[in-house]
Amino acid sequence: MNTGVVRRVNGPLVELDGLAGLAMAELLEVGAAGLPAEVVALSGTGATAQAYEYTGGLHPGEPVRRLGRPLAARLGPGLTGGVYDGLLHPLAGAGTWLVPGAARTASRRAWSFTPVATAGVRVGPGDPLGTVADAGPVEHRVLVPPGVRGRLDELRPAGRYRDDEPVAVVGGTAVTLTSWWPVRQPRPYRHRLPSTAPLVTGQRVLDAVFPVVKGGAAAVPGGFGTGKTVLLQQIAKWCDADVIVYVGCGERGNELADVLAELAQLTDPRTGGRLADRTVIVANTSNMPIMAREASIYTGVTVAEYYRDMGYDAVVIADSTSRWAEALREFASRTGALPAEEGYPAGLASALAAFYERAGRVAALGDREGSVTIIGAVSPPGGDLTEPVTAHTQRFVRTLWTLDRDLAYARHYPAVSWAGSYCRDTGTIGGWHAGHGDTGWAARGARMVTLLSEADRLAALADLVGTAALPGPERVTLLGGRLLREAVLQQSSLSPNDAFCAPAKSAALADLVLDVVARCMDLVEAGRPPDQVEDLDFSAVIRAREEAGPTDADTVRRRRDAVLATLERS
Repeated sequence: MNTGVVRRVNGPLVELDGLAGLAMAELLEVGAAGLPAEVVALSGTGATAQAYEYTGGLHPGEPVRRLGRPLAARLGPGLTGGVYDGLLHPLAGAGTWLVPGAARTASRRAWSFTPVATAGVRVGPGDPLGTVADAGPVEHRVLVPPGVRGRLDELRPAGRYRDDEPVAVVGGTAVTLTSWWPVRQPRPYRHRLPSTAPLVTGQRVLDAVFPVVKGGAAAVPGGFGTGKTVLLQQIAKWCDADVIVYVGCGERGNELADVLAELAQLTDPRTGGRLADRTVIVANTSNMPIMAREASIYTGVTVAEYYRDMGYDAVVIADSTSRWAEALREFASRTGALPAEEGYPAGLASALAAFYERAGRVAALGDREGSVTIIGAVSPPGGDLTEPVTAHTQRFVRTLWTLDRDLAYARHYPAVSWAGSYCRDTGTIGGWHAGHGDTGWAARGARMVTLLSEADRLAALADLVGTAALPGPERVTLLGGRLLREAVLQQSSLSPNDAFCAPAKSAALADLVLDVVARCMDLVEAGRPPDQVEDLDFSAVIRAREEAGPTDADTVRRRRDAVLATLERS
């Protein structure tokens, strides 16, 4: 029985009758508009499905049709540069954002296909068949789909083909430019590889102190107003990934509109074109259906795995996973599931683990290596970092960038707390930097963290007894903490010289501050009154980040030499 009827509608939940043999997670089309819905409960010939689009106007008696497959994304050329809803349906304009059943499939356009294989040879999953030249700045590679192998019976010549038109036949199976993949099922690969190279984000506090590896997972917890969205936008703009997948999961529409506008205006340093042309935007704002929000992060990571299998480094930026968890909670309450902590479903931890587990650097099917890096924002209610989503997320990520409300209110951005953040891969990344010419990266980062921690401890003491009551070395430590915060960790997203910072400039700025602090400590220990050291003009140190270009480490090094020489003469 492939058709049934609607019995009852309860928000996104639709109760059905007349469908026998259904499977859990099977996809249905509900009502005259063909709303996509997924089976979540079974009972004889009845079932309950969750609708992924607005169910207003849907009424009992409307038809339901089986599709015989789980929720899947249509993958193919032209994804980069596009804006999609939570089910990867293209959003062509404001008129299609909320219209149920509209724009559910991509237009069947033609693409320029160039074969790279030879007919008659045996091929397997992941082997290249050709490329598509006009699919954006990232070369689109047409590969043998997973599960297909055999003799390459036919390979079409170079030309223009519709995306649903076969371009090859492998072992009797037609291969088109597009394919469908279940979003909740990870795409296959040969084996995992160790992740050693850092993802360069252009943000000093991240790259120099709390880095994330390519193929790693990071979380950004922070309360309202701490700058999560701006930090994630900066990473999307400047990170050195090949493809960026930005998932706006339940965020405000004006914030996502800002992301779209800025990416369209930003020049891609790799290609000279628009950065938006190698970015995939999955837009599921807070005014869109909640169950599409629940599916959106799976859709985003599926797109990233698709490009990973082509041999690219992809980054998934999910803003925010808290809104996704709230969708799970609302859906669980509607289905009558037994609530766990703070009303979240008992499977919340498992769902978070399954999501972050899809990050990794892998040997893909075929002869390629690629990676998926996942960066998820967490928006704890009231800034409570002990709430379930934040607490569970910290168990499954290797890097944590905790945003501090006091730093944000002091206009210190990015407001990454050096006391509440960590990176579990600093040893691995330090070894990578040592092998690429920066042997002092690990020691430099450790010195910065130590100086900041000691300065925080002394600041609490100075609040009680006054700075003047502290010994000279402790007063220099307080000075060093201030210089490190203002000259290195603070960064302006609006400055052309400071919005992005290359690793070499980050290292030079850190060396500038650490060497100046070390020289001041020598002066105090040699008998110089600490008042005289504190009264010295350190504005040249603080201005260095703004006055040197994004990649200009030489100017910073010359500034360091000049400041040290001034200290010698003072």
